Amino acid sequence: MTSILKVDTIQGANGSDIPYIKDHVLQVKSVASSAITTIGTDDTRTDIVGLSVAITPKSTSSKILVQVHISYGSSNNNTYGSAYIMRNSTDIAIGTTATGVQQNVSLPLPSSGMTNEDYKLKNSSMAFLDEPQTTSAITYKVQARCDLLTTLYINRTGRDNNSDYVSRGISTLTVTEIGG
Repeated sequence: MTSILKVDTIQGANGSDIPYIKDHVLQVKSVASSAITTIGTDDTRTDIVGLSVAITPKSTSSKILVQVHISYGSSNNNTYGSAYIMRNSTDIAIGTTATGVQQNVSLPLPSSGMTNEDYKLKNSSMAFLDEPQTTSAITYKVQARCDLLTTLYINRTGRDNNSDYVSRGISTLTVTEIGG
């Protein structure tokens, strides 16, 4: 036997509507991209194709769990790449202690300098609990950059020849609203 409970509104003891339950998932938005993004050698931040998602929080007290996974490769065995998580045009989930020309980043996208690194597909992931304090639509996105000596590729290896040891992958961005 199956039971079904249908309601239009749940009210609190004081008669006010309860639009959500605190600390529970209210909505989830997610994108997955297998598109190739080429990050040039000019040390400039570039949007990763397909890693952008919009969400409108239901409450100013909500938190947004941002989860990012990036598959990447590089044209050189020794690469210094990085990624940045953004809410609209503001960096979030980023280091704060870099000085001089050091980089404050969200995720490192390095190659180790070992032989044949340019044939390898690598991965970098992180999660961050954001507190946007708004009920306006916001967009989360991911950008990447690399040093001046190499090219960084999202979702493919640096060497992209037709061999069974060359891989292609996907990158994902998921945002989950949690009632506050």
